[in-house]
Amino acid sequence: MKDYKLTIEDGVITWVENADENGNPISGRLFIPKEVTAFDVDAWVFLGCEAEKIVVDPENEVFSSAHNCLLSKDGKKLIKVCKNSDVSKLTSLEIIGRDAFNDLNEEREEFIFHIPDGVKILDYRAFAINARNVEIIVPSSVRAIGALAFMIHSDSTHIIFEGDAELEVGAFGTELEAKDSDIEVYNSMPSILYPKKEKLTVTCPKDSKVYRYCKKYGINVLGETTN
Repeated sequence: MKDYKLTIEDGVITWVENADENGNPISGRLFIPKEVTAFDVDAWVFLGCEAEKIVVDPENEVFSSAHNCLLSKDGKKLIKVCKNSDVSKLTSLEIIGRDAFNDLNEEREEFIFHIPDGVKILDYRAFAINARNVEIIVPSSVRAIGALAFMIHSDSTHIIFEGDAELEVGAFGTELEAKDSDIEVYNSMPSILYPKKEKLTVTCPKDSKVYRYCKKYGINVLGETTN
């Protein structure tokens, strides 16, 4: 198994090489050594990698790994997944971090995911996914959802809320939401880059903040009456 080649400057990963000297994709392990403390924005090129494993040196003071997931040291924040990650086994997880599932450079046929109970926060672009069919179940433990958390490009997206949550403006990444967002890179995009709201359906309690949000921004919402 071949490790990905990392460029590290003063503890910051600035580049992840996901091809060998002949341009062939590397298939293997993404190993984070003990001296790494952060990732530069450009290092997120490994979002498109086909890593089979993510492993962090146990002596690293910032990051950890479990079940092929890159995590904060305390295991409470999911930072990045790879193709063999098993998020369901992360029993201490509270936050799904920025770009954790971002794979807009790769289109898959299907993405079905039940966010583990106990997760409280979905960060900016947590699920920036490109797939033909998407279904995500959001448990009642989730209380806050960041901008573009569900910026999903698909033929059919269904997001099911088992409880309620506070949605930051732009949570679904649609063009109408962007008009009220103060994120410049989001509200200034060409129309073709926004997910199409007619391909999105949300199911949630009818008396919830999520339901009112969807109604405000013209998102197809199916309300369920709570007991």
